[in-house]
Amino acid sequence: MSNKISVGIIGGTGGMGKLFINFFERHGIQCEAASRSTKLSVEECASRNDIVIITVPIASTIDTIKKIAPLVKEDGLLMDLTSLKKREVACMLEYSSCDVIGCHPVFGPSVSSFEKQVVVLTPARGDRWIDFLTDLLRKERAEVKISTPEEHDRIMAVVQGLMHFTSITLMKTLMKTGMPSDQFNEFSSPVYRVRNDFASRILNQNPELYADIELHNPETVSILQKYIESCSELLQIVKQGDRAGFINEFNAASEYVGDYKNIAEQKTNSIIDFVASLSAGKND
Repeated sequence: MSNKISVGIIGGTGGMGKLFINFFERHGIQCEAASRSTKLSVEECASRNDIVIITVPIASTIDTIKKIAPLVKEDGLLMDLTSLKKREVACMLEYSSCDVIGCHPVFGPSVSSFEKQVVVLTPARGDRWIDFLTDLLRKERAEVKISTPEEHDRIMAVVQGLMHFTSITLMKTLMKTGMPSDQFNEFSSPVYRVRNDFASRILNQNPELYADIELHNPETVSILQKYIESCSELLQIVKQGDRAGFINEFNAASEYVGDYKNIAEQKTNSIIDFVASLSAGKND
């Protein structure tokens, strides 16, 4: 089937577009890209390919879907690669008559391979293409998760919305202390430097993308409200010097994590050892 189909990627000249063109071409599938900078129009790209994938900024996705979805072949497949799914999938269903699968690669275009990377699929109409797509992804050892658009957005409000929020607020808090950004690492053991590194990594990304992820997911606000409530509750315990209350909060969080905390400690030990070795190298 691979050598008989073609893929058109709307926004294919961007990072994710190029990543997925390479992905399909590795499996012998013909691909072409269309964007504002190509001679090939997005309309022509959408009308002549079997699989049409939209990978444009979140703020432009709905308008792009409305423009090109009606042009996709009835026996074709329409997909998107955005970080949100509920409104995007609903729009694809409304404006097209082809099969529809929402797709969220939970990683950026800088990854070296798809191995161990999570790709969430939200099949919405038709079953002709889902096995074909999942087989391709699993051949590259990607971890494929099947979800509904609603479940996807609810989970991503935590996986992305909450994690991005805590990374930004961590650095804003450090900034308000007046502490130079490099002083934190100087006085930190490797485990704390790892936490700082991952927060700093978030801040090395595209702020417009992260703003769209944070602001356009309707599930995010309620998650962040729970986070602020949790912070306020723990802050009151600390302000009151309530040692027993702090231990109770710690134990409640530990019980929620369950046995995974043992696995997490083992997994992160190797990361911490690696960070320690980097620091040792600087001192040599």
